[in-house]
Amino acid sequence: MAALDVIIAPALTPDALAGLELHLLDAIVSRETAPVALIYSSPRRYISIGRYHLYAGPAERAGIGAFRRLTGGRVVGAGAEWLGLALMLPNRTALLKEDAARLKPDQIMNRHARGLLAGLRSLGLDCFYPGRDAITFEHREIAMCSFETDASGAMLFESMLAVNRGMEEVVHDLERIDPEGALPCPMYTPESATTLVRELGREVAFDELADAIASGYQGLLGETRARELTASETADTTNRGRALVASGWLNNRIRIVPPSGTCKRNRIASQLGAIEAEVALESDGTIAAATLSGDFIANSSAVAELETELGGKRLDLGSVSHAVTKIFGHGGNFFLGAGELSNLVRLIAGVN
Repeated sequence: MAALDVIIAPALTPDALAGLELHLLDAIVSRETAPVALIYSSPRRYISIGRYHLYAGPAERAGIGAFRRLTGGRVVGAGAEWLGLALMLPNRTALLKEDAARLKPDQIMNRHARGLLAGLRSLGLDCFYPGRDAITFEHREIAMCSFETDASGAMLFESMLAVNRGMEEVVHDLERIDPEGALPCPMYTPESATTLVRELGREVAFDELADAIASGYQGLLGETRARELTASETADTTNRGRALVASGWLNNRIRIVPPSGTCKRNRIASQLGAIEAEVALESDGTIAAATLSGDFIANSSAVAELETELGGKRLDLGSVSHAVTKIFGHGGNFFLGAGELSNLVRLIAGVN
């Protein structure tokens, strides 16, 4: 098998994107296909919601669509005038020559973003990954990165690149589709965010950009193979995408509504934006349910484990610290956005 298959999809809907990512992750783990780099765009204007954002709104309003990614992180633009990259790998070390277990989450993203950076350099933009989740050009944000590992260990790395519509426009799109302000987004300016077209001073066709990125990964790995989706892959992609929509995936993370009405919340500024903890309490003061939401990147199985582990515990520093350390205190799971784990403990234990 090639080190990396490259699939180009210039008009992929968000439902099909999620379905395709789910299909390929399973196929890669079972060795039915090589690791895949998917380079894509969508024809409409969207905002892309992170896996852990609270959202109870519509899938479309005022000409703006919304979809929920499989990866965590911030709200970012998507669709028309953005380009998406998704790397699907059997594990975090599949494309690396070093032991990924020793790498911090932002270092994992740094390694997997290098092909994208190489592609942008070939077009004349010397972009930089300064850490956390951003790719910048001359200190202006031009792309956002995120990643997820599923229960099998398979990894999905995603990056959204601003081609001719940048982060300074996302807040205005949010005002249209989310007028209640449930989704967080800081204000950006031309000094803090930019686009590929702005910096190059010319229009860039999807094919030119996709070829540059594909060549960037080929230069790093030495072996890639361009291919099309098979008929069976396309069929399963469609089925999985429809099933995800039918499951209510877009609105699957909403506020807790406890029967007793006793619910406490705490919110902190984070490295990526903001993180919120919400805890419903039983009449005896133990935790009935807990939810983490907001701008963070973590493996979803670990987040689910932590929320389950907190159930039945006392809402105090010791109990919360034990649960957080049990889930995230080793190298297998990751949580990017809160800084030290003690900050996550204080966030949860400090609900009021």
